[in-house]
Amino acid sequence: MIRSGNIFILIIFLVANLSAKEVDSSYLNYVDEIVGDFVGDMGSKYDLHCYGSGGRMPKDVEEVEVLFISYRKSTVEEAREMEVNAIQQLLKRINSHEKIRPYLREYPFKADRVDVTISFRTETDDYPLDGTVASVFLARNKIFYRAAEIVVAEPTPLTYMNEKNEVVREFIGGGPEEELIPLFEEPYEEALKIVQANQCRKKPPGSKS
Repeated sequence: MIRSGNIFILIIFLVANLSAKEVDSSYLNYVDEIVGDFVGDMGSKYDLHCYGSGGRMPKDVEEVEVLFISYRKSTVEEAREMEVNAIQQLLKRINSHEKIRPYLREYPFKADRVDVTISFRTETDDYPLDGTVASVFLARNKIFYRAAEIVVAEPTPLTYMNEKNEVVREFIGGGPEEELIPLFEEPYEEALKIVQANQCRKKPPGSKS
């Protein structure tokens, strides 16, 4: 005969085991490994500085996001090469990592599940205002390029009660500020073809892929 106290302990044991299985987050460590190696490689190759990473990983790896800053000027062509190569390198690392494979939302992991953003800044950490690329990112299987310009923002009206219970109305903010504006966009597959074609032309005769 099983006593009520034993039944309670048994229930707690089963719930604990179930919870342990549900919160198996070992894949987060694998993501950290992949992103760490990827960031190091992009830093060496393009002098990119990572300022954030994450994604959507509630119960598995649904999306991986990495954010970079580059302190250089960039044309659309240069930004395309960096963005496409970064995406391809990240995908290659994810899909070749055997331990993370069971936790991927789909295998092979595809470009629409990674988000690589590169922001181009000046030495004063501002966006360039000369028409060059200020930001490039992948979304909805398209690569979007943004330039920056100075716009005069309207001040925001604010109404509140002060310590004397008087209604105070004032305006905050406003004035000149940087704003990203559309520069160019293209399907990711088209950008990939352009970069691959350029890389083939750069290879010396007789070299192997």
